[in-house]
Amino acid sequence: MDAPIVVDIDNGSCGDQLRFTGEYVDWDNDTAFCGIDDALFEVAGGEGAMDNTSPNGRFEMCISDSAAVTLVDITPPVDPSQCTTPASTYALGGIAVANIAMLRAGGFWSARNFTADRVATIGFTPDAGKGHVFVHIDTGSRTVAIDAAHDTTQAVVANDWAAGDTGHDVFFPNVAPGQTTVSATGGSVIGAGQIGVTAGKITYVSLKAL
Repeated sequence: MDAPIVVDIDNGSCGDQLRFTGEYVDWDNDTAFCGIDDALFEVAGGEGAMDNTSPNGRFEMCISDSAAVTLVDITPPVDPSQCTTPASTYALGGIAVANIAMLRAGGFWSARNFTADRVATIGFTPDAGKGHVFVHIDTGSRTVAIDAAHDTTQAVVANDWAAGDTGHDVFFPNVAPGQTTVSATGGSVIGAGQIGVTAGKITYVSLKAL
């Protein structure tokens, strides 16, 4: 668990496309490792690559090497989590933002989701008419902001979530649908910029700290 994650962007069988790999894990993954098994990752539009996560939450697929950003729809598994107590399902779907510059820089893509049971203690009430933004900082901690209105920002500084906008994972709840811009201070990053927000879903962005 303490070993660094080695990111290999070698295309392998992806040919002239780009290998997109990462992890999809439980909200409290820093406290106790918990991958989200059998979630579906599928290139938006339903005409591209797809993959189901392994029990450790890892996925791997081939995406466009020419687009600056590829969007990937995330459908949570229908079965309850096998490593949360009590066992509960993951209610919110997501949209993965695969930023080619971040991936080519060797950045590791990581995302989290919370179970329906965890919502009661998560610190905010999800608004069905709004979306959410999750930002992961690979190999560092940054102060993260978006230019759209949102509820109180939460962040993981060490192992636990708390109110704040600085950490290796930062979450913006209840963001109005539409476009917003992700930015970071405290050091250079790759992968920031404009993203879309969709009602009832979490938009996931990973930034590579330099």
